[in-house]
Amino acid sequence: MLRLSLSVAAAAFLAACGGGSEDVAVSHDGGHAMSEMAPAAPEASAAMAPLPDDGVAPVINVRDAWMRPHPQGRDVTAAYFAATLDAGTADRLVSARIDGADRVELHGHTMDPDTGMMQMRPIGPQEIMAAGPLHFAPGGHHLMVFGLAPVAEGERVTGVLVFERAGELPVAFDVRSTAPASGLD
Repeated sequence: MLRLSLSVAAAAFLAACGGGSEDVAVSHDGGHAMSEMAPAAPEASAAMAPLPDDGVAPVINVRDAWMRPHPQGRDVTAAYFAATLDAGTADRLVSARIDGADRVELHGHTMDPDTGMMQMRPIGPQEIMAAGPLHFAPGGHHLMVFGLAPVAEGERVTGVLVFERAGELPVAFDVRSTAPASGLD
């Protein structure tokens, strides 16, 4: 019975991350720590060299910021956005904060080659280049939001994306069940 309860809880949690119908190996421990996630990739834990200063202050435009409503009885959800570098040649998203949350982690999905199952894991800083946008979308990179009081469809939650060169960028996340119509899914 306990195994069934844990399986149902994991399925609800995955719905918050956009896991869809994919098989995902995840365990949620006490509402805060992911206890069976794949280890972070080596590049996520290694110190990254600072980005070179190109003499142009980065200007980052964030759009389509949204967050899923909390699954029933959970204190974890996922948030998404798209960001473009409108000035400068490169910057790096190093962290995020959501007002009222205990913590926010940059997460990604990877396929375990041995089991063929999708796994969620924390990821390191993510670069944004002039060549294309940085997407955090269901089934890919996302912000994992822990310890936030439950939010419901139609609400708005504020937070901050922290970039290496551009600094702190305030963002408002619309709470919704589906991605905005612009196609960020």
